[in-house]
Amino acid sequence: MFLRYVTAFIFVFLLSAGCKKGDTPTPTPPPTPTPTEEQLSITLDPDPGSTTAAATGATYAFKIAVTKAPSAGVKVDVATKKNSDNSAVSDGTKTIDPYTPGSEISIGGLTAGTLYDVSVTVTSKSKSTNNASAAFKVARK
Repeated sequence: MFLRYVTAFIFVFLLSAGCKKGDTPTPTPPPTPTPTEEQLSITLDPDPGSTTAAATGATYAFKIAVTKAPSAGVKVDVATKKNSDNSAVSDGTKTIDPYTPGSEISIGGLTAGTLYDVSVTVTSKSKSTNNASAAFKVARK
């Protein structure tokens, strides 16, 4: 009878040893989401809208307000061309990098009686595909 108890004890011991709980795998943490950069939006000050801006001299100054500007900053490209023949104005074509929003941009070389097309492109320094643009006409009185 004693042998039965010993045999039963050994049997239960072996069964419990075979049912050992395995190591629990460490869960993989979810990937950290990459912050997305909001789309740039700009406004000009003064904003000529659909009318032609008037330059009182050989230069015309304006400011660019950048909404949702990225922390890395932006660069600004300004191109000024004569409306009549699309030729570039040397003092009106420039790149400002980095641009401090609210600082004044001045385009020069404007001659009296001439209409000019000005295009402004603002590009994020951290994501080159994130840009905004505006265009207006300016004429010297």
